[in-house]
Amino acid sequence: MASQQQDATPSNPRGIPTAPFVDKVEDYVSTRADVEPTLRNFQEMISKYQFMELNLQKRMGGLNDKIPDIQKTLDSVRFLKLRKDESEPVETTFELNDTLYAKAKIPPTEEVYIWLGANVMLAYEIDEAEALLESKLSTAKLSLSNCEEDLDFLREQITLSNTVKMAAQTQIAPELVAPELDSNYDKFDYPTKAAVAQDGHPGHCTEAQKAQIHQLRMMLEAEGITSRLDTLTLLRFLRARKFDVNAAKAMFVEFDKWRKEIHLDALVPTWDYKEKEQMLQYYPQYYHKTDIDGRPVYIEQLGSINLTEMRKITTDERMLDNLAVEYEKCADPRFPAASAVKGSLVETCCTIMDLKGVSLGNASQVYGYVKQASVISQNYYPERLGKLYMINAPWGFSAVWGMVKGWLDPVTVKKIDILGSSYSKELLKQIPAENLPEKFGGKCVCKEGCHNSNAGPWQEPQWKNKAWWDKPEAKQQALEALKGTSKDPHVLVNEGGETVTAATGAAVAPPAGTADAGAPAKATA
Repeated sequence: MASQQQDATPSNPRGIPTAPFVDKVEDYVSTRADVEPTLRNFQEMISKYQFMELNLQKRMGGLNDKIPDIQKTLDSVRFLKLRKDESEPVETTFELNDTLYAKAKIPPTEEVYIWLGANVMLAYEIDEAEALLESKLSTAKLSLSNCEEDLDFLREQITLSNTVKMAAQTQIAPELVAPELDSNYDKFDYPTKAAVAQDGHPGHCTEAQKAQIHQLRMMLEAEGITSRLDTLTLLRFLRARKFDVNAAKAMFVEFDKWRKEIHLDALVPTWDYKEKEQMLQYYPQYYHKTDIDGRPVYIEQLGSINLTEMRKITTDERMLDNLAVEYEKCADPRFPAASAVKGSLVETCCTIMDLKGVSLGNASQVYGYVKQASVISQNYYPERLGKLYMINAPWGFSAVWGMVKGWLDPVTVKKIDILGSSYSKELLKQIPAENLPEKFGGKCVCKEGCHNSNAGPWQEPQWKNKAWWDKPEAKQQALEALKGTSKDPHVLVNEGGETVTAATGAAVAPPAGTADAGAPAKATA
């Protein structure tokens, strides 16, 4: 008997079983063959919990409707009890239907009839009716309190089961999985817990912040938004707005609106930046390997910018589209691969902005890029900047920097270092020499040129996973979505920078709601 009690599954006071706590995922998954049955078991457990959660919510809804009715009936019985010794009847109105009432007089009474449901109505003495209703009200309130406790308990078990399920699915140790994740929205196959314990970052959220994630998600779903509601994305928007849920919601709604206006979800799988090689002559910008914190390194060289020549090659719209596409490709596959190598979540970049060649003559163009970049990165891709080095800063740049800082969030400003021509020592503190291009003081010399290599763990077979946009079905769906728009891959750019159809050469108008954005912005993350 003692053995049976010891083996019994622990549960809460109402018999809801406790989810198993897995200290080591290896206890459940030691080989690939264990993955499927383990996932199946945990999914069954989660489904049962979710079924119980749904029933509890329905029951709570019924109790919340029932309790006021019982209270109202009890108040009426108590009123009649107070008047039972009086000789005058109580005047009231009697409902004949929804819109028709009749006057009625209720004589003093010692007895009332209570509707019990199922076509049953019984007579009770007033004192007996009062006691019965008080008991029913107390029972209903206790049931509601128990339901609330059970609902909290169930949600804890669902969170725990989700964490173990994702750990088993990815064969990632549970300690590397952020506990805030929800398997209904989060489908990550790489570590999701931030390495450094920073407030509001994955794996380091307070209970209040976890509730705010859920609140933001529900608010966005109520707005009809169903994509990109994963926990990591929502946390970035919440951090960007200091966990003001309404402000984060407004920011996300604008982000979603912008994506739809430029057809971004369809643009990424079909993007072909044919003019890239020519554009690199005037505006080199590229990702290249990682820094000591595992972050992708992004490099921009602003000294060669010549908007006049660039606009002979392409349009401002395509430059901005390319910026958006590169942000998406940083999110997948660069960040997942970098996270897998690091063993903890990587969701920001280390950026080098080379100002060599920037002069007062072209300063307005350069600073225009910086301003637009701050708008795009902060409004649509918040919390992507890990570190920014501005190197080869020209004489007098400090004064200009004082102006530029006004466009940036103070938290962002703290991530930025302004360096002159003696920058290599500082860069090498953050970026290994073998990862830093030789031209910036490192030892890397890629065969095809560092600016063309896209070198990094996202290119290495052991870390590389096929991105969502690189799958055949994604491309086919995207092609259908882009038909008849200026983003259609069959639309070309002529020598004058005008978008034309490949078949006729006729100019194509930009889609409604898309404004000419001027100079392209940098793709800092």
